[in-house]
Amino acid sequence: MKTISKITSVFLMILFLSVNAFGQQKGQQQQQQMQQQMQQAQQMMQKMNQLQERAQKMNQEMNKKMEQTQNEQLRNQYQNMYRFGEQLALTIGTMKNAAERCNLMLQDQEMLQDREMRQEMERLRLHLNDMTGKAEEALTAMDQIRLRLQEQEQTARSESE
Repeated sequence: MKTISKITSVFLMILFLSVNAFGQQKGQQQQQQMQQQMQQAQQMMQKMNQLQERAQKMNQEMNKKMEQTQNEQLRNQYQNMYRFGEQLALTIGTMKNAAERCNLMLQDQEMLQDREMRQEMERLRLHLNDMTGKAEEALTAMDQIRLRLQEQEQTARSESE
């Protein structure tokens, strides 16, 4: 009887230790995931800051070109690009604010305790990340259009000389 009691005690002790170790490991994995998500959110914020700066710089250049060009048609095209750039910069700013809010939610320990809510917040972060990529693509396309307008302006200038 004593042997059964000792075996049962040892078994329960091993079971308790293994459950405890498993719980700690799972907690560490969740902590690592949260840290990784936070790092990714911060990288997204840095990317948005870069996009916002890039859009502002491009808008300044577009405004300068709009004021300098003598060709009315090109001036209108630069003006349209400038206005589009303003709207894109505002959109990026709004996305940046949304990403900041998402980042705050990812830091909220109460919200993170609910597994489904944590998954939804991760999906939200991924969507914002995708939108950041789309904004970058839009800026790249806008830059290509700007370069084409400059080429047209140079061609028109050389033809008039």
